[in-house]
Amino acid sequence: MKKANVVGLRSFLDFVVHGSVRSHFVALLLVNVLLRTLWLLYMHPHQLYDFEWYFVHSVEMLKGEGYVANGHFTAYWPIGYPYFLSLLFRITGASVMAGLVANATLSVGITLLVYMIAMWMTKNASLSFLASLGYTFLPSQIEWNSVLGSEELSTFLLLLFVYLYFIAHEQRKRLVILVSGLFLGLSCDVRPIPLLFPFALFLWQLISKEKSVRRAFMDLGLLLLGTAIAVAPVTIRNELAMHHFIIVSTNGGVDLWQGTHADGSYFWSWNPKVNPLLKAGNNEILENSIGMHAFIVHVLTHPLWTVVHAFYKWFFLYWVDWNVVSVTFQAVSPNPHGVLVVGAMWFDTVVYWAWMVVCAVGFWKGVRGKVISSWRQVSLPLVYIAYNTAVFAVFPAWDRFRYPMMPLFAVVFGIGAHYLLRLPANLRERRGSPR
Repeated sequence: MKKANVVGLRSFLDFVVHGSVRSHFVALLLVNVLLRTLWLLYMHPHQLYDFEWYFVHSVEMLKGEGYVANGHFTAYWPIGYPYFLSLLFRITGASVMAGLVANATLSVGITLLVYMIAMWMTKNASLSFLASLGYTFLPSQIEWNSVLGSEELSTFLLLLFVYLYFIAHEQRKRLVILVSGLFLGLSCDVRPIPLLFPFALFLWQLISKEKSVRRAFMDLGLLLLGTAIAVAPVTIRNELAMHHFIIVSTNGGVDLWQGTHADGSYFWSWNPKVNPLLKAGNNEILENSIGMHAFIVHVLTHPLWTVVHAFYKWFFLYWVDWNVVSVTFQAVSPNPHGVLVVGAMWFDTVVYWAWMVVCAVGFWKGVRGKVISSWRQVSLPLVYIAYNTAVFAVFPAWDRFRYPMMPLFAVVFGIGAHYLLRLPANLRERRGSPR
């Protein structure tokens, strides 16, 4: 048995090192399809919370009732994902399983994009395979496929932006920058967090002197133009339907207000003395405005509190990986504190902790420049991770909101895994070499 295990490990390592890009791609595709198919056959719970909202409202859109809530047009949740589901349901009929299969398909696409992005950055097929394989076996990234969340769609579009921007950067094709901006804008139609990322990228390019000032401004303009073209239909819809200028959604002020009361959990109060948003009733435009005003007042009167609690929020963003358990295992278990639920929570989290240790090794090796020719090659994923993390200095945060960053962390995971797998051979070479 031990000999068979050794042979199996050697065969795997040989495939990792010597396998072609095509064979890697086929292997990743087959493994991901198999894992996600088995998962959906086992786990397809009743949809709860946001996920139920998406399904119900996409069905209403399918029926031609519009995107409404409480009898009024809404933009409380961005329209991108429910609109996507409504288009899907035109083909499949209103079916939760059809939406889950679509999300699982997008998740497979994310894994393949991780490989493509890592391959562009490192020109190393074995490292890229390890990056994608690491993401493939991260438990929560499979488990999220069994709920109708908007994360898979928004992250898939975000990674398309990253990959196309890499191509544009290498080949200096302005049209490709514009197209990459379109995918960034489509991602914002689903989840608006990356909306200001072009400015963060622009600042990084100026600070790092990666581009000349003229070229950085030109690329920023093309990126913003592409993003605006993709976001404009949603903004125009909101203006026509709700008679207000709403770029994507109306819940930003609500989330900011909640961030003044909670760091790592959802907060709501029905006490008018605690919750000023109650004055808005069903008027989500007014609710957003009140929340924004309350947040600004809070920051101006409690600046130190805001800074300190930003670190608390970042801690809750990264510390565990068990939010998905509450809408999967816990949703089907009669005992929310049973062995299955608690075991799943800690299994996911321990694997995530180990995974992030490998990422830390990848960061270390990347900085030392032993794996990639220039640390600037990995700067775009890292700048997005930094940007996405910074955003949650003011919003309540937990591990679900880390989803868009994990494929980009996977690239760094690949660097760390590649180094660790080669470490024994490197050590043997050092011992055998003359001083």
